[in-house]
Amino acid sequence: MSDPVPERLPGFTPASQLAALESAPFRRGPTGPGVYLFRNGRGDVVYVGKALSLRRRVLDHLHVRVEKDGAILAQSSSVEFVPTVSEREALLLESNLVKQYQPPLNTLLKDDRSFPYLGVTLGDTWPRIRFLRRPKRGGGTVLFGPYTSAREAREVQKLLSETFQIRQCIVLPKRACLYYHIKTCSAPCIGAVQPEEYDRSVRQALRVLRGDAAGVRPGVERAMEVAAREEEYERAGHLRDALRGLDALAQRQHVIGPGPGRADVLSLAFPRDPAVLRVAVGLITVQDGEVRHTEPHLMATPADDLPDAGELLRQFLLQWYGARTEMPSRLYIAGPRPAGVDEAVSWLEKERGVRVRFRPTGRWASLARLAERLARSHLDAHAPAAPPKAVLEALSSLLKLPTLPRRIEGIDISILQGTEAVGSLVVFQNGAPFKEEYRRFKIRTVPGMNDFAMVAEVVRRRYRRRLAEEEILPDLLLIDGGRGQLASAESELAALHLEERVPAIGLAKREEEVYLPGEPIPLRPNPDSPPMLLLRAVRDEAHRFAVTYHRRRRAMRLREEVERAAGAPSRPVPPASG
Repeated sequence: MSDPVPERLPGFTPASQLAALESAPFRRGPTGPGVYLFRNGRGDVVYVGKALSLRRRVLDHLHVRVEKDGAILAQSSSVEFVPTVSEREALLLESNLVKQYQPPLNTLLKDDRSFPYLGVTLGDTWPRIRFLRRPKRGGGTVLFGPYTSAREAREVQKLLSETFQIRQCIVLPKRACLYYHIKTCSAPCIGAVQPEEYDRSVRQALRVLRGDAAGVRPGVERAMEVAAREEEYERAGHLRDALRGLDALAQRQHVIGPGPGRADVLSLAFPRDPAVLRVAVGLITVQDGEVRHTEPHLMATPADDLPDAGELLRQFLLQWYGARTEMPSRLYIAGPRPAGVDEAVSWLEKERGVRVRFRPTGRWASLARLAERLARSHLDAHAPAAPPKAVLEALSSLLKLPTLPRRIEGIDISILQGTEAVGSLVVFQNGAPFKEEYRRFKIRTVPGMNDFAMVAEVVRRRYRRRLAEEEILPDLLLIDGGRGQLASAESELAALHLEERVPAIGLAKREEEVYLPGEPIPLRPNPDSPPMLLLRAVRDEAHRFAVTYHRRRRAMRLREEVERAAGAPSRPVPPASG
């Protein structure tokens, strides 16, 4: 089988080269925890840092609060963000990346000190849980970690050994030790426990170390109750403390993946903003269980439509791995296997010897989520302020508009149980919100729940006034709703003789269907295509604005009712009996 020739996607650019192509080399990052990498003009990493708030920390660097910040900025031309779930995950990821890149401006973490691990010696007849600083894989020992401190690792070791009565001695003694007498060891040294029962205890400890502390908890609760009934109060106390420890272990660290060798973890992130004509790929390289490399990529997409996930993934796999000389042994891809990717997967597995797995589980699923956050962060960081003209042209072509929709107005209605009905109107200019021209409408003429009549009232009041004041009219009017709401708006536009001057459409939420005047069948374009993202942004902004106004009206009414009740004359107190 010959290597397939990948078609080139325009704009397929590693993130480290992107700053030279765009005008904003330092973009503000996410607000959550994570790791950030400053790169120079050649793409080399000059500094790696972690933060509880990526945005705030990078802004601190840009403000040059200390002398070191000046050195970092002087050598840097771009910054990359790798969001994490927690600050602890960021600490471990920072350690791995500093060891991998050896940045010249990092003074900490360069030593090869390893974080502590725990190992379960399954190769032993009576396995135990060991504390390890520089573990070697193999030899029948299953590794878990790393832990952020030796104290944390030893606490987990003690918790599991005592809870499940697993031996703690290095060499089996010839008689029972103190641990047996205080009920924290089952004493395999004197044959006090059968191998099958001991193996069950070890399996319970393994479940906890693999992240299933919640699944083990009921069994520990039952054992505590049994110990209390049998008046083994010391054992019951140990198990009570163990339950608290298991709760603390319910969320484990997943920066380290299982297994030796190299594996890549990959995830796609699709745009949520119509201004972004790119799809991001988050790629994480795991070497011998440690995250060694993070590489976000961007793939340009056309403005008129978004390629299928299978096509984008196929292009990336062929382009990226087609040029690699060193290949991973495994590739984990987030999400289900999309259609159209079979050729690339077959080529990777048969020609390049890479096992490809979709929708990974366990710790690989956690790494896949990390890759997804990497891709999403990078995609959001490169969103321009407004969609390019190509998106407006694609929208005009989709809706067959007579002009470019530079000014779009959106209308929505908000009502709850027939009270305080309100309408909203939002304006998007050149694809971006123009909040100075947002307007609110208190429904005046429509009682009850007649949504169609309310849309008609808002359209009538809005455009009758625009005509009277000779104000600019929209290039497109978007109604939040389906065929009925659109028909009501069209009727009012016709009454004002605007049906030819103001094109109107309806956008239904459930199926993201686009209703056009006079068309019996709605359009069903790709909801994630740039033109549809723009329409959805207008619709969602109109909905947000209407709901906000409606809540304010309800709060005002409730306050007035409370004030009236407080000011009402009190009832006369009946005379006391007797």
